[in-house]
Amino acid sequence: MASAPRVRDDRLRPSRPRWPVHEFAEADYCYGIGPIRLRVVRVDRHRPIPHEGEVWLAVQGIVVDPDGREGAVREVLIRAGCVPVPPVGKRTRLRVLRDTPV
Repeated sequence: MASAPRVRDDRLRPSRPRWPVHEFAEADYCYGIGPIRLRVVRVDRHRPIPHEGEVWLAVQGIVVDPDGREGAVREVLIRAGCVPVPPVGKRTRLRVLRDTPV
């Protein structure tokens, strides 16, 4: 499912695909108790954070309960090896319409 179109630099940009819901174990994120289910919104890969001898990334996401309802937006540190890769955006193909057969 794609997110809503966005405006950047006074131009309408196509929507991006939404990230699926990911569940992170308590050991894979900081400052929480028990596993957390997030729909990732943004990952700050440009500023990795060294913590407890490992690399962690700041992740902003929407908390999703077991019933699938979305809740509050949270920012958490997640172990870099556990952060999912962003979904691939589909690019529209240029189609050439021809009036006469080739």
